[in-house]
Amino acid sequence: MKSLLSRYLARARAMQFHYLLASLVLLLAVYPYVIAGPSGPVALKVLTSFILITGVYAVSNRRRQVVIAGLLAVPAFGLGWLHVITGDPTTGAVESVFTLLFYAFTALVGLSRVLGTQRITTDTIYGAVSVYLLMGLTWATAYDLVESINPGSFSAESGGGTLAFPAFIYFSFVTLATLGYGDITPITDQARSLALLETVSGTLYIAVLIARLVAAAGWRNSAGGE
Repeated sequence: MKSLLSRYLARARAMQFHYLLASLVLLLAVYPYVIAGPSGPVALKVLTSFILITGVYAVSNRRRQVVIAGLLAVPAFGLGWLHVITGDPTTGAVESVFTLLFYAFTALVGLSRVLGTQRITTDTIYGAVSVYLLMGLTWATAYDLVESINPGSFSAESGGGTLAFPAFIYFSFVTLATLGYGDITPITDQARSLALLETVSGTLYIAVLIARLVAAAGWRNSAGGE
């Protein structure tokens, strides 16, 4: 029984990024369809709550990482649902700060694990993809925070006043991938600076990741040759 439990725990630890990636892909695939109705904010908050939970699990290899992730995720979770219930903009802004820090911390931990591994596994690949998607959500949250503090920092061709978080998800990933459609434009210097930093970070991440995977493949081949 103890041996069976040990094998289960070992297998679960080897699939930590599987669940995070699933929750990230679910958010990106489903959010355009769930935000349209009156229950849109609730549905969106459910999806982002899954990311908070699976994100904490993804960094649970070390106790200190779990503590830090929990200290960021719990306020983000609680304030997020409080914002949905009350609609208080101040609560939403504070939630964005904790959520941004949580996404950034989880991405950094995942990046450290991906770059530090010497054996490429399925979870390593899932971790690399999760880091990229977390980068997009981190910048989307930053854009949303800037817009909430200084409305009009971004403009859209379609008009419609202040942009909401779902629009920044789209804008963030378009910027991260350097597509630059131009239908949403940063207006203020702060917004433009964030967009510039995201473009640079996305380009550097792909370059560093490819170099790391090539190096890991070379190490594996040399080890096999020995």
